[in-house]
Amino acid sequence: MDMTAKSGPVLQDTQNLAGVPHGSAGREADKDSAVAASDPPANAFDDRLIEMARRKGVIVFRARSLDEAEMVRIRETREKIGKNGPLVAITGAATSLSDVRKLTRAGVTEVVPDTIMSDEFEELIADLTRPAEHALGPRRLGDLIAVTRSRGGVGATTVAVNLADALLDRRGRFRKTSTKSVALVDFDVQLGDVSSFLDIEPSDALYELAVTGKNPDETYIRQAMTTLPSGLSVLTAPSRFAPLDALKVEQVASIVEILRRTHDYVVLDLPCGLSPWMDPIIEQADQTLMVTDCAVPSIRQARRLMDFFTEANPSLKIEIIVNHEARPMLLRRHQAAAEKVLDRKFRHWVPDDPAAARNALDRGVPVSETSPRSRLSKAITRLARDLTTALNQSHAANEAAAH
Repeated sequence: MDMTAKSGPVLQDTQNLAGVPHGSAGREADKDSAVAASDPPANAFDDRLIEMARRKGVIVFRARSLDEAEMVRIRETREKIGKNGPLVAITGAATSLSDVRKLTRAGVTEVVPDTIMSDEFEELIADLTRPAEHALGPRRLGDLIAVTRSRGGVGATTVAVNLADALLDRRGRFRKTSTKSVALVDFDVQLGDVSSFLDIEPSDALYELAVTGKNPDETYIRQAMTTLPSGLSVLTAPSRFAPLDALKVEQVASIVEILRRTHDYVVLDLPCGLSPWMDPIIEQADQTLMVTDCAVPSIRQARRLMDFFTEANPSLKIEIIVNHEARPMLLRRHQAAAEKVLDRKFRHWVPDDPAAARNALDRGVPVSETSPRSRLSKAITRLARDLTTALNQSHAANEAAAH
């Protein structure tokens, strides 16, 4: 990363890291201990940002070779500054996830690319120097919403993607400001296509977890996710094919726990098949949405899946989403029979709106951006509103019972 270092070398070269004592992020040092250039790019760190990091006691350094000698220097620095000292590594944009893991294992607090924007860097420094959460009181974990399907082709991914977008609860002129933080995870490691729905490059993070068998940490998950302009954070299915059972229970549990700590809502798009790694999702889900239509095969399969889920978690809340059908004034005979088989009232209906759905898919954005007044968009908005109301009421009841 190119930058000047007029206000003190808070940005250290890795060669000098072993000499950094605790609390000396902004100390004066030799000229060659800072990375300097005469013509920094517009989105690089400027003197103001360096001074802010120095003042707050954050050490920022440029990771270079990532060889064992460099890892030793990083580990020595971690020992000098203590386990809680903020240590930020700047890497090239092409750094692999395995390199990120290597840095975090050596003791780096955060790994960021050298293309990071100024406002993002400011937010990172603020997060690293914010008082410990326990001093402010524990933050309630975000709500976990699992979206499953009775069979392939019923539109569960359409519901998951657009529900996650609606849960952002954007306000202000042109609805540009998100009031909630939302994560969307495509757990269909074989056939997931959330990345296509949102026109983003798929991440191979889940594939790498399946291959290595290692548990992810918060830095790994943050690096693996794509943040859309709307504020929605997305962890896609991998581009490479992976066996459905390749993930481990503890890996999925870690992903869910990390995202619930950092987001208000976590929406999971689940695959058609069943696997043991779904156990932590079934156990922790605040709400499960079963997307189906009223065809006999779909209803029968939905019943089987519901029985399986509730056997693992008898208290699991399951709501039926009837997709491709508008809410009728009165239930038709087959719809009433479907309600009886599933032992659930059909409260949520998403009408068939192929024009709006196709327009959004062609542009790679949620339907709220292309057809906000469409029947599909309005139905998803109602679903999000009803869901958040029910979840808030449930939390309020639980808190009242606890006191």
